[in-house]
Amino acid sequence: MGRERHTIENNFYEDVARGLFAQNSIMSALGERESIGTTSTGEDIWRGNELASAPTSHTTIPTPAAAGEQMRIVSESAADNGTSATGVLVVRLAYLDASGDEQTEDVTIDGTTGVNTAATDIRFVNDMYAISVGSGGIAAGHIYLHKTGTAGLVYNMIAAGGNKSLVPHRMVPRAKVLVLKGWGASEGGGKRVNVRLRSTDMSGVLRSGVFCFKGVTYLNQSTSPEMALNIAVPALSIVKVSGWAAALNAEVGCHWWGILENT
Repeated sequence: MGRERHTIENNFYEDVARGLFAQNSIMSALGERESIGTTSTGEDIWRGNELASAPTSHTTIPTPAAAGEQMRIVSESAADNGTSATGVLVVRLAYLDASGDEQTEDVTIDGTTGVNTAATDIRFVNDMYAISVGSGGIAAGHIYLHKTGTAGLVYNMIAAGGNKSLVPHRMVPRAKVLVLKGWGASEGGGKRVNVRLRSTDMSGVLRSGVFCFKGVTYLNQSTSPEMALNIAVPALSIVKVSGWAAALNAEVGCHWWGILENT
C-alpha cells in the first residue's frame, strides 16, 4: 500500500509539472552564496555580496514596496547587450504585480547602461533568466535588477557565468496557497553553517515582514538529504533561505519546491 501510494504521488507531481492540472503548478527555487559572513541576523543565500556596485544590503535582500515599483536591469559587462555576439541579450522577469498576480516582461539588456522595465507596479520578482544569448551562452558579467533611481536597492541578479537567477526567494501569488514539499542544502567550504528555510507566515496566517522558520539543517562540508515537508504557505507570503555561519567563508547551495494550488 505504501509503495502504491508513493507511485500515485510521484505520478501526480509529474503530471503537475507537465501542466496537466490547471489548478496546480510547481513552484521551486535554487540558491547559492560564497564567502558567507558571520552576520548575527543571518545572510540570505544569493550572490549579492559579489556585486561591484555594492548594494545597500547584500546580507538581507530588500523587499519592494507592496504598491509596486519600476525597476532597472544593468550588467557589469558591456558584452551583455541586445546586439552582442557573446553575452546575454534578453532577460525575462517573472514577477508579481501590485495585486499579487503573476506577470512576465522581457527586457533587452544594454550592457552597463541600465534599462528600465515597462512595468511600474512590480511587487516582487520571483525569477529572472536569459531567453536569448550570444555565442558565449552565458552572462559575461553580473546582471542585476534594482529599483529605478535607487541603484543600491538590488532585488535579484544573474551571476556572471550563468543564465538564470540563483536567488531562492519567492512570493506566493494572490488567490493561491503554496504547499512546501521538500528542500535541501549543502556546504562546500568546510565551515559550519546553520541553513534555514523560512517564510513570512505561521500556521497558515500571513505575518508580513516576519520570517518564521520552516526547516533547519546544520552543515559542514556536507550535503543534507532531501527533507520532506507538508507546510501550507498563504498568498503573498515570501519564502527564502538564509544561513548563519560559525566562521567566515562558508559556501552554501540550496533548493526547495512545492505545489501551488488555487484557493
